[in-house]
Amino acid sequence: MVYFFNSLPPTRYLLFAVPLTAVLQAVHAPSKVIFAVSALGVLSLVTCIGKSTEEIAMYTSPTVGGLLNATFGNVTELIIAVFALQKGLHEIVKASVVGSILGNLLLLLGTAMVAGGLRYPRQTFNRVGSSINVSMLAICLVALVVPAVIAHGSQFDPALRDSAFTERLLHRSSVGISVVMLVVYLLSLVFSLKTHKFIFTTDAHDEPEEPKWPKGFAIASLLVITVLVAWLSDVFVASLESMVHDYHLFTETFMGVVIVAIVGNAAEGSVAIWVARENKMELAFQVAMGSCIQVALFVAPMLVLMSQFIGPRPMSLDFNVVEVVALWASVLIASLALQDGESHWFEGVMFLAVYVIFAMVFYYHP
Repeated sequence: MVYFFNSLPPTRYLLFAVPLTAVLQAVHAPSKVIFAVSALGVLSLVTCIGKSTEEIAMYTSPTVGGLLNATFGNVTELIIAVFALQKGLHEIVKASVVGSILGNLLLLLGTAMVAGGLRYPRQTFNRVGSSINVSMLAICLVALVVPAVIAHGSQFDPALRDSAFTERLLHRSSVGISVVMLVVYLLSLVFSLKTHKFIFTTDAHDEPEEPKWPKGFAIASLLVITVLVAWLSDVFVASLESMVHDYHLFTETFMGVVIVAIVGNAAEGSVAIWVARENKMELAFQVAMGSCIQVALFVAPMLVLMSQFIGPRPMSLDFNVVEVVALWASVLIASLALQDGESHWFEGVMFLAVYVIFAMVFYYHP
């Protein structure tokens, strides 16, 4: 166990928060204390999941490893969102989806550009891969805008003034769009991991890394950590609900867009920033964009479909106007800034500026 602990990234020291959360819950500590400690625990476990999938991938083919990382890449956000769905916190769930996309595309990638750009005047990444990823995000934007138009388009379309008809149309279109998005996601995995994987493969010839954990231990660790994440996510969401309704410190939208998204993506964000400082901008770009696409094409539609069976009512893809504008702005700046296949620190500053602008708007949004 000591060897296992020492082989984890520096966030391993936050693992103390996992048993501490259990103690705080047993003594009925204030919800804001449980919220803060459980957030640290989730962060540490996310890092452990990343390490476990990395070790398992070394025993398998690149395709299997890629599928494994794609499956568990956003498992924390998915688990947190499922528990929020069970409690009927749809606004937090939808805001966390938007927050994950904005956080990965603007905050994470922008910080990586600044961190790498301060050490290297010019960093490059694959232009073709960048174009494909941005195009996929544009498809996601279209898929999310259509339900928003249905939900808020009564002033433009007289047929949508019938609330019963609009609600039925919104529900059916959300389910249908979710199925299409999942199909596109599965085909994107075939495209990037099988038929056109050469597009996303770097030219570096690094020595293959040897696994540090036995295969059985890596698999068992992944299963145990996933169970712990499920339990801790339940505690996190319960304390989150109390934070919103009892203390009124933040709105549901801000908690979902900023707080929940940062907790769920902090571990992979630290990886992207670290590799950018090592002049591996291609890898940092793949981490950020890959997570964005996973959330938009896999996590969001899965939550819509799962909400048909769990929670007090089904969830639709009816994001509010500010959330849709934020997604549109993030995709726009990404398409303009990433088309040349190069980055520098000032591009990162622009990404961060857009993120801060929308974070402030969501902070004051009712």
